[in-house]
Amino acid sequence: MKKKYSEEVEKLFKFGKTDLSEDWPNYAQELNIRKKNADELIEIVKNSNLSHAISGFKISDFAARHAWRALGQLKITKSVTVLLDALIDKKNEEAFDFRSELPKVLVLLGFDIIPDLKKFVRNPIIEWDFKIIAFKALVQFALQNSIYRNNVINTFSELFAKYQNEPIFISKLLNELFKLDPIEYESIKEIIKNDQYDFGSIDKDGLMNFIKLSKLY
Repeated sequence: MKKKYSEEVEKLFKFGKTDLSEDWPNYAQELNIRKKNADELIEIVKNSNLSHAISGFKISDFAARHAWRALGQLKITKSVTVLLDALIDKKNEEAFDFRSELPKVLVLLGFDIIPDLKKFVRNPIIEWDFKIIAFKALVQFALQNSIYRNNVINTFSELFAKYQNEPIFISKLLNELFKLDPIEYESIKEIIKNDQYDFGSIDKDGLMNFIKLSKLY
């Protein structure tokens, strides 16, 4: 039986279905959800089957999506471990909407979670497709503040050293790095020059732009 939550949080279970639109409700403004509700929001994410937050399920299943969005908007940094744990939880293996929205939620949480993201991507037992999601957030932080650019490149270099035999993974990481136009990094140029990526997975426009900007050929 579902736990009884505070009046404002209970409204999430009837708030309605969602889609992958970039326009999220302002939960503080519309439902009066505040930081005092953080533990309840975290519990909803932790206990829900996030694979259910898709079209075709009952309205109450969408409470989890509202909850993780609200956690981001409220900048509840302590939720980062719960959100990352939910990402790799077996019961959430079909939670494709969560995977899609999680980078945005993580960025909303703010720069303080960067150490948690780096720890996650360095964890050898985490599958690489999950690491990409955290890496996307790291790149967005670097786009917001250039002080984090070297941080991202160093993280990429660590991953490349361990996963250079996984060209699809490397391609997906490079696709994110192309957003930074990292033409000053020789290590990236060498990877491109030596074709150490999967051409089928690489962002062709990003690749061509990088080659042009870096005058690689």
